[in-house]
Amino acid sequence: MDRLIYTTLSGLSVRAREQLVTANNLANANVPGFRRDVVAQESRYLAARADIDGAWRSRTQTGAPSLATPHQAGRVAATGRELDVALAGEAWLAVQGPVIGGDVREGYTRRGDLTVNPAGVLVNGDGRVVVNANGAPISVPPGAAVIIGKDGTITAMLPDGPQPLGKLKMVDGSSLKSRDKAADGLFLPEDQLSADPAARLETGALESANITAAEALVELVEEQRGFEVNARLLRLAQEMDEQGSRLLGMDGK
Repeated sequence: MDRLIYTTLSGLSVRAREQLVTANNLANANVPGFRRDVVAQESRYLAARADIDGAWRSRTQTGAPSLATPHQAGRVAATGRELDVALAGEAWLAVQGPVIGGDVREGYTRRGDLTVNPAGVLVNGDGRVVVNANGAPISVPPGAAVIIGKDGTITAMLPDGPQPLGKLKMVDGSSLKSRDKAADGLFLPEDQLSADPAARLETGALESANITAAEALVELVEEQRGFEVNARLLRLAQEMDEQGSRLLGMDGK
């Protein structure tokens, strides 16, 4: 009987976790360049542990829950906006990440809805400061129109002529792992990646999230139904246990 109960609890736990992950995907379905998460396959087993007095506790469920982030790119749609960029292939954009240990960590994203903040610094839609190949912010002269080349070069159009502002740092993101992804969707690998001279981008376009709201809603419905099935199994196990207890009580009479 306990095997059925633990199996049912495993299913409930996984389904509940899947719903949290899918809800997060749904919340970010309209964020440019967002990469969805999926609950990866994981091993589950039962373990027993001894108490201080030598007695053994009931078997408990253990496992190694994990997430996977598919590298499938989202759809690229033209916007006509000069500061919108869509990264091509495995190219990722380098931005300033959180401060860890007193140092600003470099992060990587596919979000390319760039803009110039009030301080005159180039940032993306998350407010993350975009950096150049040296890891420094890119400053834009006040009122200047900005042109971004396919190789990431940035030029400010001024009354006295074009002025180069540097080059976006783009890296090869094929080595990024699911464990590198932070809660806000930014990828923060332990080792900083080098600029990829072969990386290219498309201007006037944006990459969408690699999941749509409709897909996420369908997944939520399926996961809710799976949760309900496991909940019914748990009630069935309870009823079977109660019936078994009544039968044993009748035999004792």
